[in-house]
Amino acid sequence: MVDWASMRECMTDAGCSEPAIRRAEHFYQNGSAEDLMRCLRSCRCDALEAIHEKQKQLDRLDKLIRETKNG
Repeated sequence: MVDWASMRECMTDAGCSEPAIRRAEHFYQNGSAEDLMRCLRSCRCDALEAIHEKQKQLDRLDKLIRETKNG
């Protein structure tokens, strides 16, 4: 298993929230591998949701660019 310092750094770099990191640390320290995996998967879902929201924003901008270009 990855050491906690490396896991914390990776979670921080991945944009996980501080509360999520604290939950993960609790699960890590208590050896709750299943809960830790759920926490990590939840962080992943949050990141994917953010990507989808950014994609929607880009789609809206692309639409405005096309409409402006076509007059």
